[in-house]
Formats: sequence, structure tokens, C-alpha cells
Amino acid sequence: MRTFTMVAIIAVPLFAGSFAALPAQAEPQMLGVVQTASAVPLHCADGNCTAELSSICLHEQRATPTSGYPYTAFNADAIKVTGTRADGSRVFLNAADVLRFTASRGFHTVRVDVPETVREAQGLVSLAVMVEQPLTLIPGKSATDEDNPLTEADIELGAGPMRATATAIVDRNSDTMHAGQILARMIDFLPRHGRAETDARAGLWETAAVSHVPSYSRTGVHKARTAYNRCYRLTRIGDKNLRGCLAEAHDGLVLDLNEKYWDAVKAGS
Repeated sequence: MRTFTMVAIIAVPLFAGSFAALPAQAEPQMLGVVQTASAVPLHCADGNCTAELSSICLHEQRATPTSGYPYTAFNADAIKVTGTRADGSRVFLNAADVLRFTASRGFHTVRVDVPETVREAQGLVSLAVMVEQPLTLIPGKSATDEDNPLTEADIELGAGPMRATATAIVDRNSDTMHAGQILARMIDFLPRHGRAETDARAGLWETAAVSHVPSYSRTGVHKARTAYNRCYRLTRIGDKNLRGCLAEAHDGLVLDLNEKYWDAVKAGS
């Protein structure tokens, strides 16, 4: 039997209690986390340092994960965790020891968390992650995952040939995925609830995107800038906020490539 490394997931108690009251259901989709072209800074608040990473669904026929659903990494060595101290020195942390993954917006993004206690214990002023190789996530178990569980063969197929197909179609489409990654960096910078301050909205591109631009394709940067300009105009007044508009733009980019991947898998089956 093949063995593999998984990142330990700590389920939030709220979800544990909620799952117990629900009927049995199948495990949701395995996810592929897209390789990042630059290091992704984690934003620390309320006890966690977190960021959103672009992801895709590897199993179209399985259920979409609910927000907050826990995941484990099939290949934790694909993602690098770097901490920086006040003197500028860097510390490399073991991803399998410190990272937690949960679904964020369906299969389009995953949230990666490092407990702030880790940052404090290591004397770090900042944390960042970088997905250096195609990363595959496996859904964590819940009290209701009794129907149609993922088998070891399912996992091997999803993390092997299916992830390889996704890599060729999604990860290597630099123009689209670079645009999505820039949008994700801006989304991370904005408040999760309510509207951002006027100055934060107006300066978002310079604050959250410009430092990453040299790592991305020119077309990807143009797509991201166009989406930001559009969302900025659409959300200057009214109830819709900038974070929500950018999230829709990001998820649309991911979905387009995910559908191409699904079509390729069907054609090869």
C-alpha cells in the first residue's frame, strides 16, 4: 500500500457540531492548488495568519466543498513556508507541521492558515507561502462522510494522472492564472466584511499588486488590472463591495480553465 504525507487539519468546533446533525454524504472533491509565481504573504489577525490560494476541482462528479471544509495535503513538500524576523533573517518552516487548509469559495480558492502562535514562538514579523510544485488536497473526514468515500485508488488517480492533466491545462496557463493570483493578493488585503476605506480601495493596486507584478506575465497583469478597474468603478457606490467583485472575477477565470480540464478528462476516459 502506498504511503503519503498529509498536512494535519484541525477542524473548527463549529463545523464538527454542524456535521453531526446532518445526514450522511459523500466526500467532496479533491482539489488542485495552483502553483504561485511569487511568494504569497499571510495576513495575521484574530489568532491566524492566512491567505487565499487559487484552486481547481479535480473530481467534477463529486460535491463542491462547503466553505470551511477541512483538507489535507497529499504532497505537503510542494508548498514552502517562509518566516522573516525583524533583522531580515529567514526561517523555513515545515509545511506539514504548521499549515491548515480549508475550502474558501467552493472549489475556486482554498484558505491556508498558520496559527499566530507559531509566528510568535519563532520570533517572526511576517510569514509567506509559495506553491512551488502542483499541490493536491484531499478532503478531510467529517462525521457525515459515510457515503461513497474516496478510496486509495481514487486518491492515487486524482493526485497522479488527473493532477498532471490539470497542471498542463491550468497551472501552465500563465496568463489566466497569473491574473487570478494578482486578484487573490488584492482580495487578501481587503476586509472580509463590509466596505474598505476609500483610500484603501483607491490604492489597492499599488499596495497589494505592484510588488508581485515582475513575477507575472504581461497579459496576466493586464487582465488583473482591467478587472480591478472595472470592480473599482462598479463598487464606488451601492451595496456591492470591492472584495466581492474581485472574487467573482477571480472565480470566473478559474472556472474557465477548470471546465477545460473537465473536458480533457472526459475525452481521455
